[in-house]
Amino acid sequence: MQTSNGRSINLRIWSVFDMIKRFLIVALMIFTAVEVSADELDESLIQSSINPVVLQQGKVLFEQVCASCHNKDLSGASGFNLKDGEWVHGKRPTQILNNVKNGFMSAGMPGFADVFSEVQLRSIVSYILSKREGWDDIQYKLYQLDNENDQVVTEDKLIKSGPLVNNLADFAIPEVQHYFIEFEGDFYAPKENDAQLWLQWGAPHEMEVFINGKQVLKGGTPWFPTWRLKRGKQRLKLTYRSGNTKPGQRNLTVIATNLDMTIKLFAVSSRAKTIMDDKKFEIKATSDTVVIRKRIHSLPPLSISVGTPAKLNYAFNSKTCSINGLWQGDLLNIGPNISGRGEDPSLPLGEWIFKSPQGIEHTTAENQVCSYKGYQLLNSEPVFNYAIGDTNFSVTAMVKHNNKISFLFNSNTQKKNRHFTFANF
Repeated sequence: MQTSNGRSINLRIWSVFDMIKRFLIVALMIFTAVEVSADELDESLIQSSINPVVLQQGKVLFEQVCASCHNKDLSGASGFNLKDGEWVHGKRPTQILNNVKNGFMSAGMPGFADVFSEVQLRSIVSYILSKREGWDDIQYKLYQLDNENDQVVTEDKLIKSGPLVNNLADFAIPEVQHYFIEFEGDFYAPKENDAQLWLQWGAPHEMEVFINGKQVLKGGTPWFPTWRLKRGKQRLKLTYRSGNTKPGQRNLTVIATNLDMTIKLFAVSSRAKTIMDDKKFEIKATSDTVVIRKRIHSLPPLSISVGTPAKLNYAFNSKTCSINGLWQGDLLNIGPNISGRGEDPSLPLGEWIFKSPQGIEHTTAENQVCSYKGYQLLNSEPVFNYAIGDTNFSVTAMVKHNNKISFLFNSNTQKKNRHFTFANF
């Protein structure tokens, strides 16, 4: 009986441990499956971020529900910037997807899991990923040098290293007089347009740039050097040796710009971000039509911009007396034109329908020029007045729908209407 009872007890003990073992194996299998599934979904969302069909769907949905808080260009408003490398709630595609699904009601962001399908939600995330810009997972290494002439960088001189959570090159890290610092990480440049790195007031700084392991030749001028970027994702490394540069000039301003430097795209260093934050001052036509005279990117001088509450905006050129620009979206970011010395043009906040050299203008004799007479407001809408030869003209616009605008040209001898209809994205 003792043996029998002992066997019974042993069997029960084995059964309990067997169940626990089986449970742990199953739990481990489930956990592993979830992890693999998340990795696969991450990769799927990344691949979808270059699919034009998916991106178009995601763009439409983003502009319907997300743009009011995160801005149409994803640069942030009441909500976070969704383009840069600083992510508070996780930057993995699956984490972004979960954030869109569940929201953060305490921060005022609702979840959209019950509003959109899984396919729609993934298209939104893919669209967000497609707009990524700047550093990702940037790391730095700081080496202490013997003096201002020391150019030998070896591992025994490494005194500090680590990640930078805000994904910006921070040239203010060094607390030693003579040093060499390098920043390296994945980097996202625009996919559709060429871009470059620009070092503001670059002489005599010893900064070098490497892309995918190869050194990039320096262009530009000694005071404003530039380095050409590749399109899309690349591996970027910046190095800088303090040399005999004055300590107060070592916190470098590095900015990504377009090739003619008329648009400062985004900050690459922490000091540049402070400067870029001062270059955002948006003008929007919310309830009434707005007329503003500021230099505008992609349009010739003397262009006057008009914004309408229907988000159809146009520009009248007072030199050629023509409509030389039409765009859909908000009006202008005039920040680049009013900050600093106003060296940069204002940026249209939307998508071009047409722009100069395209336009709507009179066909005139070769020796005739227009003479601008100013504008007046009629029922809160601007009427631009001008003369060609001995004939006086005026032009104004009427917006009948969100996707239809009519330009009315009048003179004492004729009346001419020109209509433009286009898809409302």
